[in-house]
Amino acid sequence: MSWILILFFVLAAFVVLFGYTTLRLTPRRVEAKQHIACVGDSVTYGCTLPIFFLRRYPALLQKLLGPDIQVTAFAVNDRTLQSTGNKPYRRERAFEQSKAFLPDTVVILLGTNDSKDVNWISDDEFCRQYRELIDEYRMLPSSPRILVCTPPCAFKPINRFFYITNDAKLERVPVIADLIRSVAREMGLEVVDLYTLTVGRRELFGPDGLHPNAGGAKMIADTVYRALKHQ
Repeated sequence: MSWILILFFVLAAFVVLFGYTTLRLTPRRVEAKQHIACVGDSVTYGCTLPIFFLRRYPALLQKLLGPDIQVTAFAVNDRTLQSTGNKPYRRERAFEQSKAFLPDTVVILLGTNDSKDVNWISDDEFCRQYRELIDEYRMLPSSPRILVCTPPCAFKPINRFFYITNDAKLERVPVIADLIRSVAREMGLEVVDLYTLTVGRRELFGPDGLHPNAGGAKMIADTVYRALKHQ
């Protein structure tokens, strides 16, 4: 029985420390700072990164921006941008918290999970629902600056085991990236084109080919940082 308990605690620690969970701490808004909300799915949450909460891109972005700015991740694993998806982000508490945070800037990184056949409806429907999400943030009293990120490139896992964390429709990811660019142009928003930056960069991703490794998280943080500094 003791070995079973030890195994259970080891597995539980692995699940938590590597971000295979939807656990989140309730964010506390610190006044007298600029506030950045990083909205997203498992790429933002840091899934598969060891000690993910210290190594995911929002944590690295915080270090780059310094103590006068509060960067907070409002991310939930496996969530879709579309409310018609199987696990909609907009039905999550994290979404409501991101709005209550009254951010000065919102960085949106969603869309990878929408690529799955179970979630996909059409190009037009994806764009319509993306506009809806943007409008919800635009209507906040803080009138935030909004940066929209295309999802990174997605690759095949190194073996069948890692399809557990990568069931994205790989050929649909670039289509979604194009649609996000189109919505951004239409709505006059800034684009952080992570897809183009990661094409052919398999070394930036973990074994499942979907989630950024430490190098990939750093690349995203650096890219978002440069976009934020560019006015």
